Amino acid sequence: MQNNQDLKDTLTYIHSELNRMETMAGTLSTIEREHYNKLTNFDHRELVDIAVEEQSAARQLGTMKQMCLAMAQQIEGIRHSIDSGELGESAQHVEIH
Repeated sequence: MQNNQDLKDTLTYIHSELNRMETMAGTLSTIEREHYNKLTNFDHRELVDIAVEEQSAARQLGTMKQMCLAMAQQIEGIRHSIDSGELGESAQHVEIH
């Protein structure tokens, strides 16, 4: 029983940290997009090059945000499996076979 509680506590911590990373990635992605929009307003080749890099960074951060969201959902699914006892049943099936 203590092991299940330790696992649930660890999953809760990981879930919380994934949510924080998702929020940070979303915020940084928004800032990068704003920089792109500002830098493309200038008629200067080097600034446009920097803007393109900012746009690429915004896309990557957006992908990271989606990855964090997907992992947080998986963690939540595992926690529900533990709560409903499904995880213990699966482990017993594995041990039997």
